[in-house]
Amino acid sequence: MADHINVDPQAVKKAKGIASKFGIVVVVILVLVLVGLRSIYSQDPGEVAVLRNWGGSLAGYTEEAGFHIKMPWQNVLYYDMRNNIINLYRDAPYVYNGGAAEGACVTINDKGGASADVDLQVIYSFDGDAALDLYRDYGTQEHFTSTYVQNDVRATAREVAGRFDTITLLTNRGEFTKALRESLEAKWEPLGLNIEQVSVQDVRYPEEITSAYAKAQSAEIERQRAQNEQETAKVKAETKIIEAQAEAEANKVLTESLSDQVLQQHYIDALREIGASGNLVVVPEGSQPIVGTSTAAVAQ
Repeated sequence: MADHINVDPQAVKKAKGIASKFGIVVVVILVLVLVGLRSIYSQDPGEVAVLRNWGGSLAGYTEEAGFHIKMPWQNVLYYDMRNNIINLYRDAPYVYNGGAAEGACVTINDKGGASADVDLQVIYSFDGDAALDLYRDYGTQEHFTSTYVQNDVRATAREVAGRFDTITLLTNRGEFTKALRESLEAKWEPLGLNIEQVSVQDVRYPEEITSAYAKAQSAEIERQRAQNEQETAKVKAETKIIEAQAEAEANKVLTESLSDQVLQQHYIDALREIGASGNLVVVPEGSQPIVGTSTAAVAQ
């Protein structure tokens, strides 16, 4: 026969009360833990955190790295203030990565209407105090990057390229790069965006344009070579003329300096030099020959 156990109803009631209170305490603790976790957020260096209330209003932002406290009902949206790269090249698909983005090259039309594909890269950053305005106007950084930054790089590149002719874009990309940077700086500075670097890496025209340019370059090189040869020949001819003129001038001076008296004296001096070396036959002008066997006789 099973033993009968008497249960005190008061004890059972008391135990249920204790369990209920313990459950409430546990729930309260869990709620406090969750609230505490919802009230703390962390932030990495180079980030700005925008605080947004449930209703969508903005509650401020923080730029300092570390842990921060917020209201439990506030959400945190992060913007990357580090240098971000917009890289547009070839047929690259659009890819977003934390403020940076890649995409296809930019197709431009130059001043003469010729079309070309341009590979370019823009490195930019933004000031932390611009984050509230950027979120208010564009929402998340991804949306801001895809709808404004990379599209504006494309639009500005097309606009600036229209100022330059084909030859300049083919041979002097530095001017195009400088103009593109200045234009982007003028547009982006009011938004709090800073241009760190602009690089035009390649300008690709259709083959018929580059071939025509190559032929024109070859013709120009040949023309320059011919011109150089003509200049060289001209210089040589001028040199010969100058030498001939100098020689003629020297002969003229020499001729004018040789008077009859000077020639007669040179003649006598020559006879003396010859006579000093041995036998000499002298035929003075208007006289009979004089034959000398040992020393020369010089007659005036």
